[in-house]
Amino acid sequence: MKVVIVNAFERNNRGDAALLDVMIRQVAQAHPEAEITICGFEDPVAYPDIWGVRNVGSIRRYSAQEHITRSARIQRKLLVAAMVLAAAAGLGRPLAAVSGRILPREAAGELRAIAQADLVVSLGGGYLHGGPGLGYDLSIGFLLLPLWLAHRFGVPAVLGPQSFGPFPTRFQRAAVRRVLSRCRAVSTREEISRAVLVAAGVPDAVLRRDVDSAFAFTATSERDWRAELRIPPTAALMVTTMRAYLAPAAQERYENEMVAAIERVLGADDSRFLVLAPQVTCEFQADDDRLVHRRVAARIDNPRLIMIDDAGIGHQDIFGLYGTADLTIATRFHSAIFSLSQCVPCVVLNYANKGLGIMRDLGFAEWVTDMSTVTADWLVERVETALRENSYRDGLRKAIPGYRAEVERFVDVLRSSVSPANTAA
Repeated sequence: MKVVIVNAFERNNRGDAALLDVMIRQVAQAHPEAEITICGFEDPVAYPDIWGVRNVGSIRRYSAQEHITRSARIQRKLLVAAMVLAAAAGLGRPLAAVSGRILPREAAGELRAIAQADLVVSLGGGYLHGGPGLGYDLSIGFLLLPLWLAHRFGVPAVLGPQSFGPFPTRFQRAAVRRVLSRCRAVSTREEISRAVLVAAGVPDAVLRRDVDSAFAFTATSERDWRAELRIPPTAALMVTTMRAYLAPAAQERYENEMVAAIERVLGADDSRFLVLAPQVTCEFQADDDRLVHRRVAARIDNPRLIMIDDAGIGHQDIFGLYGTADLTIATRFHSAIFSLSQCVPCVVLNYANKGLGIMRDLGFAEWVTDMSTVTADWLVERVETALRENSYRDGLRKAIPGYRAEVERFVDVLRSSVSPANTAA
């Protein structure tokens, strides 16, 4: 029995690390005898295994490496296009059989892994979305590629709980419809995503609603964060994540409002501390929260504003930090999930509908606004209310246990998507 987890990203995205952590556990629970392989965005030479699970890299990573020249990236994409043409012509299995001799190691690794698999699982998250232009078309194409290859090889494929869309172009909607319609199960983590897929033409029969897998993540951190950051045990501890996402003018406005809100919140009570904690520190496309945190911190003169600048902090330790907090202000939604799952109140700054749908499900939509329209007044009012009242935390204590339990329903999806008669010995 062989299971391949595709579309895994870097562990420096701590939310994606938690999703991978949970998915490995769920696959092992559904298929205890399975040999698991990861096809993701981490260098298989530097990391031949991830937590003891074989990592072969991915065709997407091979084609998108930023340290190579533009002409080299184009050549690699042309090679991938030739692979796709061969698979479309029915030559996929012969190509996979000889791939180790004629293809680059990383491209051959994912191709062989999928060809030999009994089940392909696309990791959850929020990566399958489009936009205008060729760049988005290519991104969607590479993300769908392992699922398309699974179909060509007759391997069942399922998608873990995730957000989808938007898909503004006809090509993007057609590609999503064509590939996802052939999957055994496509799991959406909020109703907004389900509606996007229905509008794209994905049949209802393959769609399901599930809870984001990160709600099932648990960890025990040995770090005493309050002692390490010199925050008194009785002080109010707030943790904040920010990110670069918007167009320049909108991004500047978002950061200005965050600066104003932080100054007011800290200035209102000298027993409050606020920690800027990086949820993502990826080199790929400079997706590093610390870049925004540094700009914001440079504008605030307050010793009770603390910035964590460590790119090596693991998802277990960052999870532990949120668990010690009294409140989280989260732009990165997996930082919100890390907080909510530990019943820590969270004010969510939504982008791409990632936060809004889940907060609606939980019954806390009033704690969400869009990062592009957030105002310091709204944010300060929400923070003060959360710190003053216990109703939010009490509501989480009632809602979260059942929500966390729902995550484990996906184990049955993994189990039922493979027919015993079709599995490899």
